[in-house]
Amino acid sequence: MQIKKYILTLFIAFVFLLPGGAQMPMGLYFMETIPQSSQINPAMQPRANGFFALPQVGAAMQSDMAFNDVFQEQGSEWVTPLSARFNYDDLYNVIGKSANINQNVNADILGFGFRSGKDYLTFTLGIRNVTQMGMPADLFKISDAGFPDGQSFDFSTMRMKQAAYHELAFGYSREWNDKWTFGMKFKPLFGIAGGVTDINSFELNTGRTQWDVNVDGTIYTSAPLEVTEGEPGDFPESIEGKDLTDSETSEYFTSFKNGGMAFDFGAVYEFSDQLTFSAALTNLGYVKFKEELNSLSFNGTYAFDGIAVDDTDEEVIEQAFEDIADSLETVIDYDVKHEKFSVPLSPSMFVGASYQWTPSVSFGFLSRSLFQKYNFRQDFSLSANIQPYSFVALNLNYSQRIKGAGGLGGALSFLAGPLQLYLAADYMPARYANVSFDDGESTAMPYKHKDLNLRFGLNLIFGRHGYRDEPMLSARGQ
Repeated sequence: MQIKKYILTLFIAFVFLLPGGAQMPMGLYFMETIPQSSQINPAMQPRANGFFALPQVGAAMQSDMAFNDVFQEQGSEWVTPLSARFNYDDLYNVIGKSANINQNVNADILGFGFRSGKDYLTFTLGIRNVTQMGMPADLFKISDAGFPDGQSFDFSTMRMKQAAYHELAFGYSREWNDKWTFGMKFKPLFGIAGGVTDINSFELNTGRTQWDVNVDGTIYTSAPLEVTEGEPGDFPESIEGKDLTDSETSEYFTSFKNGGMAFDFGAVYEFSDQLTFSAALTNLGYVKFKEELNSLSFNGTYAFDGIAVDDTDEEVIEQAFEDIADSLETVIDYDVKHEKFSVPLSPSMFVGASYQWTPSVSFGFLSRSLFQKYNFRQDFSLSANIQPYSFVALNLNYSQRIKGAGGLGGALSFLAGPLQLYLAADYMPARYANVSFDDGESTAMPYKHKDLNLRFGLNLIFGRHGYRDEPMLSARGQ
């Protein structure tokens, strides 16, 4: 595959093909009728006296790039990064030093919770898969300008963090007094598979007679891989996946050997009968891998013969990449080890406020901050929460990410006897454009869409008409 097309393929896959830490839609935060709101803020106490959670699934995707960043509209035509009319400055302004992409997929296998006086206790068993990637902006310089003489490329922001793990969550919330409610969750974690890059430097400087590369980093993995080592200091002869039997596969994905832990903390303050403030800090923890380990380290400053590349011809660049790869395998010292490593989770902070306008209508404001290496994300959400009857509740919200896009969201909770069905989504695409390329076919695309968060679940609800001085609405409303 030619190198420009290869880069474009990676580009498109990162933006559009990744499914969307186990983040919950922000619309759930103020939905007291849905017990899973306590997964966002452990101080939140569901209105129901008790619940049993049936299987739940969710997915989230966050990207620094939207469709109209990868494909730019020029007149009546959309052009790709392979076009001479593509404006790379616009792309660089969007992604900065690194184009970051997050994907999270989670499933709750079972859970339950119940009230005991002023206390509320919960338990959840789930599976989480978190992937975070960063593509250095200088990678796109190659398809933009090739390898001109005297150019410096910085690939140090290249990163990947992936962890699939089991999560046990033990939650405890207590109404401390008439104003304050505090809560926390202790979450033992057990890794299934994972990997992380630790790259301190990766720089390439081009010249007519000599190219210099400075590298310092390590790649860690915990996965069923078969690594065949070569001579000391050489790149491994082969890296292949192991052939596992059905029983081995089942044992591998149900193992609880790679331990870790995380904590969630939350608080709710009832300022008045109408106004409530809340805050939470979640996913403070890590997963430590110590099984099926492989690591590849490389560091040092090296020089090799320069490669004359004065244009952006695809065949010339492709050959240059092959020459670079051959040179790097020759001049760089590699070290294959089997070291333990940890994958840190990405903490999130929530700050919210809600106003109870009527017994059936409230309004909420929520701030969500996500902390991760090279990439801080900030979202704000405004919502209206409506419960016209005891068996149905609605949330309508609008969310906006700083340096991102905005989008509509919502949540629905419906009760049929004790069985509760709920759906929730953030950043649903609302703007589409008819996109056509050289073949003339037109397709509707959400061209400014960068985020999506979905959640679906079933619960068995007990004592759904509330508790003490905070009853739920009657079947006819109030």
